[in-house]
Amino acid sequence: MSAVTEIRRGERSSFREESPPKSDIVVVSHRKDADGITSAAVIHYLNRGKVILTDYGEMVETLEKIQGAKEVFICDLGLNKMTFDGFLEQVKRLCTTGVVHYIDHHPIDPEFKKKLTEAKVDLFHSTEESAAILVFQKFEDKLRLAPKMKVLACCGAITDYMDLQPYAKKLIASFDRQFLLYESTVLSFTIAMIGREGITGNQSLVQIVDELSEKDKLPHEIDNASYYSQEFASHSADLIERAKRDGKKLNNFAYYKTRESSTGNVANFLIGAFDVPVGVAFRDDGPEHFEISLRSTMDSDYDLGKIAGKISTALDASGGGHSHAAGARIRKDQLEDFIQMLNKELP
Repeated sequence: MSAVTEIRRGERSSFREESPPKSDIVVVSHRKDADGITSAAVIHYLNRGKVILTDYGEMVETLEKIQGAKEVFICDLGLNKMTFDGFLEQVKRLCTTGVVHYIDHHPIDPEFKKKLTEAKVDLFHSTEESAAILVFQKFEDKLRLAPKMKVLACCGAITDYMDLQPYAKKLIASFDRQFLLYESTVLSFTIAMIGREGITGNQSLVQIVDELSEKDKLPHEIDNASYYSQEFASHSADLIERAKRDGKKLNNFAYYKTRESSTGNVANFLIGAFDVPVGVAFRDDGPEHFEISLRSTMDSDYDLGKIAGKISTALDASGGGHSHAAGARIRKDQLEDFIQMLNKELP
């Protein structure tokens, strides 16, 4: 029996298409990658709330707009010194009318954790697993009869390069790995293509969350997923050539300016194109800022999260992440300083 057939035979909750979304439940998650999208989908599957997708730089502003919610779930949105005070202010406000759940896997300052706990935030945090895996782990008892949600959690781990972590590895072992790699790739490529469409793309990403949760679809069943995946694959082949032609290499990293929304994918392309341990891609984020993504090979000893955080703090900017995947948002006039400081950190 195929993995897909077995999943389709699994019990399906009856309320998915019958009960309307609950307006007093809000799910806020990261919009840029599959880990954030699948985190939102799994929580939406369980709670049928309003889904809002955002990014690190817009997170506080997004929370400011939420009013009167009885439950707010915040997923895959890391905190740093630039964003924490505003974040804490908003979750304190939201806690006066309901419960705030913060589920995340980015490194967090111990003092931040203490303040969130004191504010009565339901904190579920670990750097050992992806955000989607943590969501599944937190609500595992409610998801035992939802195999598609387990698939989505696995997709989040695989696309965030955290598929060898203990809990993720256990979940992934219950499926055919090639099947999961296919579903993960389709989802990642679809998100990357839709993300290029700006505001319209963000609305489409919320629709993807709905398809995965309310309509109980697997990634390959998303409307137009095959088209998006093929388009992104073809586009990527051309992008690799352009990155090799126009990118620049320093000591142990290569960097390139792109228009792609999925800067993480471009950073990975640079690693292969220039045979370096670290790739850095940046793109315009409005008229005054650059969004930067850093990626490294799995055998790299560099901790990109710490490096990005250190440089961003020195520039009074925002940044951070994981050992092999990190990001930053800086002013455009800081780019040269960022590159030179990064070059010193990657001798």
